[in-house]
Amino acid sequence: MESVSRRSFLAGAVAAGAAVMGWGVAGCSASQAGSASASGSASSAQSSSSASTSVSSSSSSSISSTGTSASAAAFATGPTFDLSKRTVVLNNGVEMPVLGLGTYILSNAQAEESVYAALMAGTRLIDTARIYGNEEGIGRGIKRVGVPRDEVFLTTKLWTADFGSAAAAIDASLQHLGQDYVDLMLLHHEDANDEAAYRAMEDAVAAGKIRCIGISNFYEDGIARMVAAASIPPAVLQNETHPYYQERRPKVAAAKSCTVLESWFPLGGKQDCHTLFADPVIAEVAANHGVSPAQALIRWHLQTGNVYIPGSSNPDHIREDANVWNFELTADEMAAIDALEKGQRLAWY
Repeated sequence: MESVSRRSFLAGAVAAGAAVMGWGVAGCSASQAGSASASGSASSAQSSSSASTSVSSSSSSSISSTGTSASAAAFATGPTFDLSKRTVVLNNGVEMPVLGLGTYILSNAQAEESVYAALMAGTRLIDTARIYGNEEGIGRGIKRVGVPRDEVFLTTKLWTADFGSAAAAIDASLQHLGQDYVDLMLLHHEDANDEAAYRAMEDAVAAGKIRCIGISNFYEDGIARMVAAASIPPAVLQNETHPYYQERRPKVAAAKSCTVLESWFPLGGKQDCHTLFADPVIAEVAANHGVSPAQALIRWHLQTGNVYIPGSSNPDHIREDANVWNFELTADEMAAIDALEKGQRLAWY
């Protein structure tokens, strides 16, 4: 993220104007379709008075107050998010935090500091990848805080060049991280040898080196192919997801195996985040609750049922991103952000 104050940016922006099938695992059933509905996603004990604040009905408001618009529940299916616990139970029964820290483009030194800030702020999900080149810094940050290892949910990814020697790459990541195991490992992209690499991750689960496995940057056909080839269904699908690119079809495809969607580029990335922050709908939702656009976007993701991993090297932004538990978006606000879908990717690939 840019170092500009998100709240000052908000001020400027406001001034400018399906049934689940597959393995039948616990924690995911047909009754959970639409489980991320805004109305029931956070406990009353953690909702402030702002959570029930009515959306403005003035003629200048960009948000409808009719209460009849479709909400995130119309397309969100999969495991239930428990926002009172800030976790989701994956399709193998493992509990995963729903809000974390992404570390893309961070150096080892930056990653160590960001992980330290995130863990100190109460964040317990850390996401990295072999291709990021910062696994050593991630490991140092975890050890520096001294949080019990079983309280940290650590994710890394196998890069495509490693698919042909995945077992060795898994061991290399563990060595760089300074860990005996990781909580989640993903195939970073669909590519040649990805099925063999996935089988290597399954073997690593059996060996106690990985708790959960999944895929990243896979779409409907690739998801179906991988699920058909898998002995262990993907627990997580990590794809670019934000209000302009909501990944509805891949999310529904993944939900057939009770696979949860995790969002990368959830704010639009370092260069494009301000495009989302300045969107009149997002700016108004943020203003309704007295929060930053980033915080409003985080709540939208969480109430939609997307695990959220914003990346930052700014400790203030990391702490801000972790502070989203005392307000809740209304059904109308959720529907208004849902309606921003444009099929517009903000990533370069």
